[in-house]
Amino acid sequence: MKIAEVLLLEAYFDELEVIVQDRLAQYVGSDKNEIPTEEFRQALADDGFLLSFEELKSALEKMEVVTSIDKDSITPKGKIPNDMAEPDADAEETGTDVAAMAQDQALGAVKEPSIA
Repeated sequence: MKIAEVLLLEAYFDELEVIVQDRLAQYVGSDKNEIPTEEFRQALADDGFLLSFEELKSALEKMEVVTSIDKDSITPKGKIPNDMAEPDADAEETGTDVAAMAQDQALGAVKEPSIA
């Protein structure tokens, strides 16, 4: 490989890294924990980087900017996968109040005479 080719290849990957970090920053700033892989590939294609899934996976792993990547989704560092994310506050409000249940059970146990 000629020196000029090496320099062009390095410049390509440097530019790709900047674009990837910019795109990831846009997603991390939103409320999404995961990015659809195909959507991310299309965004990179719009920026002039046509990458196969394997090329994208290899590049992201070398850049160390994601915690996981598969054919369906990409999880950027600092985010957790949706299936591990905590439910939002609205879901918690409609759920069972475990603390109140424990308190009621404890009060009931104290009020009942023990059988000895």
